[in-house]
Amino acid sequence: MTFANNCTDSGYTTLKDVPSVEVDQCTEGTVSMTLRDPSTAHEIDLTAYGIYNDSSASSSSSGEFTGVKVVIKEMPTSQTVWATIEADVVDAINGAITWDYSGNTVIRAGIFTAEVQIWQDGIRRRVLPFFFVVNPSLSGVASNSRQMLSIAEIRMTLRDSDAAANFLIDELDFKTNEIALMIRRCVDYWNEQPPPVGTYTAASFPWRYNLSLGVAAQLHKMASIHKMRNDLDYNAGGITVQDTKNWQTYATVGDQLWDQWINWVKHKKYQLNVEGAFATLQSGYSYDYIYR
Repeated sequence: MTFANNCTDSGYTTLKDVPSVEVDQCTEGTVSMTLRDPSTAHEIDLTAYGIYNDSSASSSSSGEFTGVKVVIKEMPTSQTVWATIEADVVDAINGAITWDYSGNTVIRAGIFTAEVQIWQDGIRRRVLPFFFVVNPSLSGVASNSRQMLSIAEIRMTLRDSDAAANFLIDELDFKTNEIALMIRRCVDYWNEQPPPVGTYTAASFPWRYNLSLGVAAQLHKMASIHKMRNDLDYNAGGITVQDTKNWQTYATVGDQLWDQWINWVKHKKYQLNVEGAFATLQSGYSYDYIYR
């Protein structure tokens, strides 16, 4: 089964932010992507780099690699690469590529940091980042799923799973890459707040309900800023449209949920810190309690 790059597939043909690709854990398939210049949103002509159709890799006269690779890491700070995949070029002039995933690439659920790399004569010419979202599956080993909070669960929480149900805007309120970013951002907030009583990834964060509150908060705060920036009444068919006037409501909802999140983080870290404040030290004579 071929998965389209969901940003362009949903109509975001001029998208200039970091796109996302969403697949399921422990599956096999092919991802189709159109490579776009982040500054212009135009398709990248791969022939300008000596890359042509129907080739996953080609060799120059020097024998160095020329082609397109997909590189995946679990986190930007990860020391090791999770997967490196050579892509097939379907339409070089219009930047269309495909790449296959299976096995260890999707054995673990998570929100991975990924990038498409364009190589010419052994030189990496361009890097195009994206989120590689592997949704948890019951087929996965529990230790590799870790009860990750999925994109679908966030959409259901916000009732943002059907564009037709959003009858006013007739599209999803939040894009997949935005949800992925906010899950990452909330986990980053936990990791950066003192005291350092546990460091997690989007896949390993164990408190799913409270994480969903933080994600919903960040999404509403983000949307409120966008609506405020574009707040302008206009006429359509003789009717005055005020579809950005609700930015204050979004901001209020975001602030209320964010207050719940940061208060929970504060109390949860306090609890964990107190629970870890004592340790037992065995000697030849007795057991003594000491502060860590």
